[in-house]
Amino acid sequence: MSYRKIFSVINEHTVSTVIARYAISMAAACKAELVLYAAHDKGSNETVLAHTDRHLDHLTTIAFELDIPVTRITEIGDISKLLPKRAQVEGADLVFYPMTPFERYGANLQRHTVHHLLRTVSSDLVIMRAITMAKPHPGHILVPLGKSISDKESRLIFITELARSFHAQVTLFHLSAVRDAGGMPDGITEFRKQLQQRHVTVLERGGSGPLGKAVTVEAITRHNDLIILGATERGLLRRIFFGNPAGDVMHQPPCNAILFRAGH
Repeated sequence: MSYRKIFSVINEHTVSTVIARYAISMAAACKAELVLYAAHDKGSNETVLAHTDRHLDHLTTIAFELDIPVTRITEIGDISKLLPKRAQVEGADLVFYPMTPFERYGANLQRHTVHHLLRTVSSDLVIMRAITMAKPHPGHILVPLGKSISDKESRLIFITELARSFHAQVTLFHLSAVRDAGGMPDGITEFRKQLQQRHVTVLERGGSGPLGKAVTVEAITRHNDLIILGATERGLLRRIFFGNPAGDVMHQPPCNAILFRAGH
């Protein structure tokens, strides 16, 4: 199984074009259709509209040059309501959404657009925080994993297609409160084997300590340029008492970071 139609949300922020390049590369590798999607709030000023249109023009040209079937869709209204419906109507398999500078995944009040989309978009969803535009194509991808891997099949497909589209190396990073003397959990070892069977170059590394800090140190010291996290399933009370490590990493990542949530 692979992706057949990929949505990429475009707005006036330049970082949305970085994320769109990920979507374009994956569409080319998967031979998928690409939809460049923009939703403007009512009354948006001309500067915002002009910047968004310029980004759409540029990305459409890139897609055409790569022979990717591409469609542009622009709507007026609240993106948190419009995008889930449009993605479902168009039959999207994967949606890329760029986090704006003021959004924070894991905020206790859960009022940001990102949280609504995590609940309502039915396809696989990628939330991305882009902090650098200097190296849009990742070469070394860090994937933190626990002993049990949720949505294993969906994550396997996404990581495989992303790594293959960029010819990137993947490091599976297992973190525990105390370093496991017995080595990697069986689930991660099996996950590695499945990636290798799909011709992805994979390394395994382990560590201990607070997840947010350990992931940041690992990414910096090993020169990773992309982190792929799984969306947390912790409720509000658990986040208040035990924290939200994925949210901490996504808020201030050491490199570009992706939050992946499998489709409903």
